[in-house]
Amino acid sequence: MIKEVLKKIILGSKYDSESYIRYLRKVGARIGEDCTIYVPQKTLIDIQKPCLIDIGDHVRITQGVAILTHGYDWSVLKGKYGDVLGSAGKVKIGNNVFIGMNTTILKGVTIGNNVIIGAGSVVTSDIPDDCVAVGVPCKFVMSLDAYHEKRLKRQYCEAAELVKEYRSVYKCDPPDEILREFYWLFANNPDKIPDCWDEVLYLVGNYEKSNKEFIAHAPMFCNKDEFLKSVE
Repeated sequence: MIKEVLKKIILGSKYDSESYIRYLRKVGARIGEDCTIYVPQKTLIDIQKPCLIDIGDHVRITQGVAILTHGYDWSVLKGKYGDVLGSAGKVKIGNNVFIGMNTTILKGVTIGNNVIIGAGSVVTSDIPDDCVAVGVPCKFVMSLDAYHEKRLKRQYCEAAELVKEYRSVYKCDPPDEILREFYWLFANNPDKIPDCWDEVLYLVGNYEKSNKEFIAHAPMFCNKDEFLKSVE
């Protein structure tokens, strides 16, 4: 308890996601509902001109992300030519967006709705809705529909690998919590799932939609035990 109090005093507004977002809103940034900044201490959101930050709902900002609304490159121009040329640009991030680790978003950029930005990207120009974008500079790589299909096809392989490695390290099958992102492979009855699985349905504020899809989908296995037995 004492350690947490000291940590909160030392880190101040960057103590946790909630504190940081509250601070950013206070100084003028617009940030929507259900947003998370996972490691505030290692995240840089330019507050020199916070009114130029506009972030929508359900946005996830991971460790090492930098969002810039200005530049000081004009100092070089001033050194050579003498004139002062200001640098400022709005950054707008839409709804339901994931920003991967160590991404830099430069001034003047708009990122659309339903977008995944891959880790290590440098976003120098606008990114459209419903897509996956990655790279330096960050570019469109596939539609969100195509990525959805890709992820559907990878679910069993990744879940099986997780089980194998868990068994190798801990000498037992993984508990429900470890499988919380893969339970759609072997369940579709919301009345018969543990709380840690049900909690996932509430993420990003669309429980009704997820629950409807969960009930309607056809799982690959009848239950968790059958899935675990399939992994050798």
